[in-house]
Amino acid sequence: MPDEQKTCAQCTKPFLIIDQEQVFYKKKDLPWPENCPECRQKRRLALRNERKLYKRKCDKCQKDMITTYRPDSPYTVYCQECFWQHIG
Repeated sequence: MPDEQKTCAQCTKPFLIIDQEQVFYKKKDLPWPENCPECRQKRRLALRNERKLYKRKCDKCQKDMITTYRPDSPYTVYCQECFWQHIG
């Protein structure tokens, strides 16, 4: 499968969708990206919260901790000890 060249919808810079990406998108039944990798990365980084911290309890052991996720967010958040137990 040859690499496909596209033009970024955001910055109009040309970018390639390489063979491995094409296989991944087809396997997952996803549309091909409309934006270049740099613009996609900028969008992901814009959604990150690195400045606001919240007090919340670990979803496993209920120990108090500080996190970037609000207490009412739908995400499961573990303290460091529980996180390492979970992935170990």
